[in-house]
Amino acid sequence: MEPQPIYENYGRKNCNKSSGKEQSGEYIYANEETRGPQNLSCRQTQAKTQNHKGCKCFVLSAVCLGLICVLLASGIIMMHAKNMAEREESNLRYRDVVIQSNQTTNMLQAKYNELTAEKDRLQRSFMSLNQNLETRVEQVKANRWHWYFISSEKKSWSQSREICRDRGGDLVIINTEEEQRFISSFKERVWIGLSDIEKEGNMKWVDNSPLTKSFWSKKHREKKDCVEVSPAKDVLKNWNVYPCSEKRKWICENWVWSPLA
Repeated sequence: MEPQPIYENYGRKNCNKSSGKEQSGEYIYANEETRGPQNLSCRQTQAKTQNHKGCKCFVLSAVCLGLICVLLASGIIMMHAKNMAEREESNLRYRDVVIQSNQTTNMLQAKYNELTAEKDRLQRSFMSLNQNLETRVEQVKANRWHWYFISSEKKSWSQSREICRDRGGDLVIINTEEEQRFISSFKERVWIGLSDIEKEGNMKWVDNSPLTKSFWSKKHREKKDCVEVSPAKDVLKNWNVYPCSEKRKWICENWVWSPLA
């Protein structure tokens, strides 16, 4: 029968259509002999199409997975690079701190060594001065040298003497011209240890020794008073008498050294 190939081809072209259409009579002209091979070919085509779709999905999934792996790898590399950079920065900061700390330590050590050397030098100097002072004190004791102290404030004659005695001395006694010149060199009006407090007109030194050598000014008053040295006059004629209640500076004299300040 000649029309058979035409209907077979038509049936193959439409094998993808639903089975409902097959039941509706589209293939009524096909022979009973050709209907079996047509169905087999149709099923094979559908299977190939499904396999092709599955391959596409698999490839797409593989590509997505590959991209995710690439992104993860990139993120890990970036995090690692960032951590390495931070670690390097931390190491640099640590090295800077260590260097600065070492410099500070070296500077403090050098300062400590300098201060230690200065302390040793001062200690040696102090020991030398102390030795010299002890020698001088022994010389003072042996030679009866004098130590003098001139006040910076003003007191009455009795108060001045009391302060001198509290410090181991007394108001100055002048027995020589040399000592008179020395006391006058202070250029201050000062009390000295001469008065007639015990008996008017009888001048005595504070150690009760009598007056043997004097340096009176031309106009001094002869009455119960105390004696001052006035530097405005001739150094060998500058003793004056004033009431003992007057306020003057004073000069203390020590035979053996003791602090008077």
